[in-house]
Amino acid sequence: MTPGRLLWTIVLATSLLLTDACNPASVRPLPAGLTVEEHALSEAPILEPLTFQPVDGSMDAILARHATERSKVIPLITMFLGGRFAIRTAAGSDVLTAAENYGSDGSTGWVTVTRGDREIYSIDTGMASPVTALRGLWLYDNHWVLETAHITHDSIGGQVSRDGEVLNDRNGYDEAFGFQLMHSRPFYFFKKDGKLGFSYDGQDVRADYDEIPHYGCCSASALNARQAENMVAFFTRRHRTWYYVEVGVFR
Repeated sequence: MTPGRLLWTIVLATSLLLTDACNPASVRPLPAGLTVEEHALSEAPILEPLTFQPVDGSMDAILARHATERSKVIPLITMFLGGRFAIRTAAGSDVLTAAENYGSDGSTGWVTVTRGDREIYSIDTGMASPVTALRGLWLYDNHWVLETAHITHDSIGGQVSRDGEVLNDRNGYDEAFGFQLMHSRPFYFFKKDGKLGFSYDGQDVRADYDEIPHYGCCSASALNARQAENMVAFFTRRHRTWYYVEVGVFR
């Protein structure tokens, strides 16, 4: 295995060996069934058009590896309700709708979740901005999950609520974002103690990333993570090195 392409694999279904030029022999826990492929880049990704230069191999070859899985885009049912951006999701007879709300001057915002015609949850999202505060609404097993961005004049932070409980508070995250169902199980990124990692099916993985671009708008949106049914593709930086990463259940 060359240092430019990093492959995390299951070892006895309980641990993995990560080989990295900055950390040559680290052992990290990884949920069973999950694979992480990191491709070191020679420089930061370039926008318009989005391109990246891997240390080893080519961009086209790397993107071809899981092109079929990456094309299985997760559909979201979006709409406008009385001029408010909203997302709706359903599981059987259970139908939930999340909608953005703003005060008259845009200085305050919140997202509400309704089940049928009954409001069951509301969360503060800060001020209005070009970034959409409502990021996603999901149902799985007997849970519902809402992702929102909290926006101030100088920061944008992700927050994930499950069944009305903010996981940021429960798990001590500085931020949580990028929620999706991956192979029908919950996945999201988190920031804790200044470092970024991800959680899959209830197990946190401290990947020690320093930066994962997200919630970008306009041209910067090209660096946002690409979510699919069984995987997610994203850019990240660890120390001074940028990576293109694909995390998924590849079977």
